[in-house]
Amino acid sequence: EASAAAALAKKLEALEQSLQKQEEQHASELKSCRDELSDLHKLVLDLESQTSRLEVVGRGGPDQFVRRVEWTISEFSQKEQALSKGESIWSPKFRAAGLDGLQLEFFPKGREKTTFEGFCSLFLWCPSGTKIRYQLWVGNFLRAPDEDEYTDRIGHGHSNFCPASTEVNRQTDSICVGVDLLEVQSVEEISSSGLRLISKSLESMVSREVEVIRNGQVTRAVWKIRKISEMLKQLPRGASMWSPLFTAAGIREILLEFYPNGSTNTTKDGYCAFYIRCPEGVSMVVTLFVGKSKKGPIKTTFDSLTGKGLPDYCSVQDEINMDDDSLEVGIELKNQQSSTLSMES
Repeated sequence: EASAAAALAKKLEALEQSLQKQEEQHASELKSCRDELSDLHKLVLDLESQTSRLEVVGRGGPDQFVRRVEWTISEFSQKEQALSKGESIWSPKFRAAGLDGLQLEFFPKGREKTTFEGFCSLFLWCPSGTKIRYQLWVGNFLRAPDEDEYTDRIGHGHSNFCPASTEVNRQTDSICVGVDLLEVQSVEEISSSGLRLISKSLESMVSREVEVIRNGQVTRAVWKIRKISEMLKQLPRGASMWSPLFTAAGIREILLEFYPNGSTNTTKDGYCAFYIRCPEGVSMVVTLFVGKSKKGPIKTTFDSLTGKGLPDYCSVQDEINMDDDSLEVGIELKNQQSSTLSMES
């Protein structure tokens, strides 16, 4: 009887050990299932996010004539607070200027490469094979036009775009960012036949020529910068503002570049820097003005995309209109028409 009881106890111990192993294995399998379920849940969320990005706005419409895209980000303060530096917000994909799948990427607190405190970042994403000239903007802040060629799906833009806080609409708690598509060329490769299809915008070329004719008699351009006191506080030395592109005196695509606190070449404290950019080959007699301070007339020829102007222009505080906190900068010009028509073959 003693040996039978010992055998039964040994059998019972073996069963308990087997049951414990099964419980441990079950717990491990249950944990593994929970981990897989959690991973699947994250994957579903990622796919939903990607699907929302893949919805293309404007498909089926007359997108060939769409040249300006405005994206209003609502509840901005809440979204900005939830994001860290280096984290972005994506616009829906959209069609414009005959291109499909364009997208804007906005970093409210800037990217890792952003060096100016409080500056945001903005980038334009285009399909591969696109060569485009465009101008990005945040609120009322414009950047100089950029020209980029997209050899792959990648974003082009600016890490140090502008101070985000000055461009927020506090009444609606929103910020509006966007892009003006100035000139587009897309290339489609048909690899099997070695054929390349290159498309350019006809209507953009026509509209540019019409503007040259319409503004042919304009010899004075005034750019009024509002809330200049805020700009002086927000923009450090070396940071500039750009006017919209404009046409005057028969010259297309004139751009004004203004540094409220001076450029990196400014040597006098409190002085601003002011430059004008024009297409290569343009000659003119130009007078620059900031408020009532005038410099010129000066005869100059633009032999590159580098601006012409002065790094030590004037004391900016002396030229501010205190009644509405604004500053007027601009040019008075005369186009120097060439008397010789040169042709080559």
